[in-house]
Amino acid sequence: MSPTTKDRRGAPARSGTATRAARPPAPGKRAAERPASRARTQGRAPRIPFVLLVLSLLGGALVGLLLLRSVIAEEAFTITSLQSQNRELSYEEQRLRSSVSHLESSERIAQEAEAMGMEQGEAPLFLDPDRGRVSGDAGSDG
Repeated sequence: MSPTTKDRRGAPARSGTATRAARPPAPGKRAAERPASRARTQGRAPRIPFVLLVLSLLGGALVGLLLLRSVIAEEAFTITSLQSQNRELSYEEQRLRSSVSHLESSERIAQEAEAMGMEQGEAPLFLDPDRGRVSGDAGSDG
């Protein structure tokens, strides 16, 4: 800018910044600068709640993940315990099945009957009511 140029009002423009800094601003300018600075701080104020919201959401997610992980670990322990209990019960079932199959055998029943004093019966005899005769091995003589 040259010293001969004029601004819109027709007054010659001044060159140099020393005159601007040395001159105190007009009282109207100070009032105009304050709302602008307040607007800048008000623009920053909503950032703090947003940052706090994001941090609390991240913290909540972290706590939720920790709780979920502990529940999963507890359930895994329960599953392992139930599987071992199931295995033990399966072994017990197999042992009981073999015991039942041994107790049901006809040889064991015959041995116990003889031990109690029972005798094995002879061949059975059959009665024929139409003829009035007894048939069978023992009834052949009579």
